[in-house]
Amino acid sequence: FVAVLWSPPPPGVFTKIFRTMPSKRLAGSFPSLFLISLCYQHIGPSVADAAAFLPSGPIGTSHVNAIPSYLPQTDRLPVAPLYLKKGGKKKKKATSNLITVNKLAFRNYEVLEKLEVGISLVGTEVKSIRDGKMNIRDGFIKPNPNGRSCTLMNIHIGKHASAGEFFQHEERRPRPLLLHKQEARRLLQKTDRQPGMTIVPLRAYWSEQNKVKFEIGLCRGKNVRDKRQDIMER
Repeated sequence: FVAVLWSPPPPGVFTKIFRTMPSKRLAGSFPSLFLISLCYQHIGPSVADAAAFLPSGPIGTSHVNAIPSYLPQTDRLPVAPLYLKKGGKKKKKATSNLITVNKLAFRNYEVLEKLEVGISLVGTEVKSIRDGKMNIRDGFIKPNPNGRSCTLMNIHIGKHASAGEFFQHEERRPRPLLLHKQEARRLLQKTDRQPGMTIVPLRAYWSEQNKVKFEIGLCRGKNVRDKRQDIMER
């Protein structure tokens, strides 16, 4: 045994020996540590190759495939990829913000201008709109004579099912629109000075701030010939 220790072995011997031995058995093994420490004084390069396959952590811990980074890439054992579950909340599907469309207005009127306005509603009306109980088919906008505001007329919003009679709203009550004074004055001037002009609601939708918005249009009535022409174009 002493003669073997004093005679240097060929290079790569310890590499083949320790490659066949599991790293779990080497961790914390007193004979293996004693052998390495004894041979290190006489055989430097070969022991360095052998020590490369020993676990790099503290004694007693299990290291699977503990190969240092300075070895060639071909000597590394294949490692299976980790498929971790992605964290965070799931993204909700994008839903349409559209509430209702006045198709009858596009059929009977020629839309000249469009404008986005807000509306003043009560709590039960907003809840009924979420339930789909709004109809803008017969609605129209009436500018006030003072030219400071406009009112949405003849819009039907059904009563809320779970609200008491005291908190209910009138289904066809006049509802004030939220727009600038200059816009209201301009709409009043165009409807008064030009015959055949009217203002009708075109669409109702939810804004990014989760508020009800209306798209109103300054319209001119169509005759039978214009309606037939539109049908032919479609």
